[in-house]
Amino acid sequence: MDQPHATETASTPNADRFLVAVAVDGEVLFAGPSVPSVLGVERETLVGDDFLEHVHPSGRKAVSDALSAVAVDRRVVHRVRHASGGYVRVESVVDDEVAPEFGGRVVTSRRVDGTFPERYRAFLEYGTDIVTVVDDDGRVRYESPSVEEVLGYEQGSLVGRSPLGYVHPDDRDRVTEEFYGALSDPDAASTLEYRYRTADDDWVWLESRTRSLPDDAAVGRLVINSRDVTERKHRERRLADRNDRLDRFTSIVSHDLRNPLSVVRASIEMARHRGETDPLERGERAVDRIERLTTELLTLARQGEGIDDPSEFPLERVAREAWDTVGTADADLVVGRGARIRGDRSRLRQALENLFRNCVEHGGPRDLRVVVTATDRGFVVADDGPGIDPDHESDVFESGFTTREDGTGYGLDIVRGIVEAHDWSVALTDFDRVAGADIDRPAPDGACFEIRAPTPKRAGRVSTNDAEGSVSDTADNAAADNDVAGGDRRRTWIDR
Repeated sequence: MDQPHATETASTPNADRFLVAVAVDGEVLFAGPSVPSVLGVERETLVGDDFLEHVHPSGRKAVSDALSAVAVDRRVVHRVRHASGGYVRVESVVDDEVAPEFGGRVVTSRRVDGTFPERYRAFLEYGTDIVTVVDDDGRVRYESPSVEEVLGYEQGSLVGRSPLGYVHPDDRDRVTEEFYGALSDPDAASTLEYRYRTADDDWVWLESRTRSLPDDAAVGRLVINSRDVTERKHRERRLADRNDRLDRFTSIVSHDLRNPLSVVRASIEMARHRGETDPLERGERAVDRIERLTTELLTLARQGEGIDDPSEFPLERVAREAWDTVGTADADLVVGRGARIRGDRSRLRQALENLFRNCVEHGGPRDLRVVVTATDRGFVVADDGPGIDPDHESDVFESGFTTREDGTGYGLDIVRGIVEAHDWSVALTDFDRVAGADIDRPAPDGACFEIRAPTPKRAGRVSTNDAEGSVSDTADNAAADNDVAGGDRRRTWIDR
């Protein structure tokens, strides 16, 4: 069995590749003559070992997958341990078929450390943009060290893979068309903005410029320069939101406030001429409407602002504070599963007040039950009233939409704005469909609003919640804030 494979080259001092035959369980059945030159170990010492034990832990799963009988991609870039104690970065290609002379799959591994000219490497060490070189097949051959700072991936870990697999699904078709257009057209030079998945499974906005390399370039086919423009995209979004709010303010001032003022003026004139009080009561209702519109207008003015200084607080406490403001004698608040929240307490209280007010105003005249409980993905606010007309479900969060004669139509729009300012989401759903929405009493079957938010781990930090989920005081909150370093200070989450 100790014979060279047909594809193995003779051993030379400068060999940059080696060949091994590996069984499905990872046992090395054969080691080619170049193994000592690349790994610094004798061939005999490798035979019989588990090949995966020589692979760096970060690459073991990918190598194991490539060796499996049902592997889709048999090309993987990883590191293999050298006799010196360090690691050698290689690109391994696993044969599709089992080699009968070995009883395992042949793995050909090639060093990839020198795939980019050394005269450029020192220059790229200091760059903040990501420089990516891809080959004719669209696979990454090189990525500059800044990939670790911008995206969190270890340099070289994406070599051999297509970058398109990391593009956001909503952007992938557009980016794919431009990407392959640049590969096929040497004169193409495009600039794209798109979302790209990070090592933490988050998304950043990248601006990428592509440029074809000469046909005789040994390093690859296409060079891509990418920079992180996430902050710029957020500023553009805030500016667009601000302009949209200005348009809505114009509508509110010109229509929604002007109409009740006309009612007040007409009611006062009517009362003066007739000596009656009924018109004055009508005018008083109009004044109440103006007051509510003014309050909601001020809240809308804050909509779109980011969360600059979040704090930690329990869901139950802020829910009961909100209920104390808008609850009625004909409705009961039921708080189920608890949770800790990191966010803007005053704005989330405003959101809960608006959700509670919506439940109370649309939930029927008596014996209404309003439920607040944490879920596996955030929390819900639900009631056991008549629910929302299916014809109106797609409109409830639209600015100015209301089914009540005295409604403003801005309450749920404000809720959406506050939730999105936290980078969370809110949607209308059914209580029975929400994972983890459990309460001891019968489930409410009326309107149900689900707020989804990341956990502390997904938001980039560890929870400070204790075993019982107890309420922390001001000192605890201050200590938790001190644990949040740098860019994580603005992170918001729900710990359930």
